[in-house]
Amino acid sequence: MAGKTKRLDKTFVGSAGVFHVASELSMRGLIALPTIKNTRGIDILVTDPETGAHAILQVKTSQDCVSFWPTSKPENCPAGRDTFFVFVRRLVGCHRFEAFVVRASRVVDDVRRVVSGQKARGRSVFPCWYLPKDEANALRSAWSDWRPAIDSPCT
Repeated sequence: MAGKTKRLDKTFVGSAGVFHVASELSMRGLIALPTIKNTRGIDILVTDPETGAHAILQVKTSQDCVSFWPTSKPENCPAGRDTFFVFVRRLVGCHRFEAFVVRASRVVDDVRRVVSGQKARGRSVFPCWYLPKDEANALRSAWSDWRPAIDSPCT
């Protein structure tokens, strides 16, 4: 078994992603409160103690360096003005994560298009969000300085 990386249970991977995001936000001086596992659509509640701005985060984590993340069906995805998805993936050969932040309304629209396309081709429905190659750097950069605010810089 030498050389093989052990696959972790998805529950552990998901928890690691949530705590990674909460840790990063805490280091920015934000209050980041992970919720318990049965809180539908809300993984972290975030508040900026300086401005009072707040947000809801849904975290999707992969232990691989993927370009897509499974999501809920569009009608079950959280959406709101102050709701965001943080897509987290583990970098190959590292014990580090990288993250991308996207406004929830955009994720819902993107997932809706994916599901419609799957149905049109007669495929099974597999709701997921794809990281646009041409926007990866911008979405990664948006995460690096993201803070809850009405005029958040991510799309």
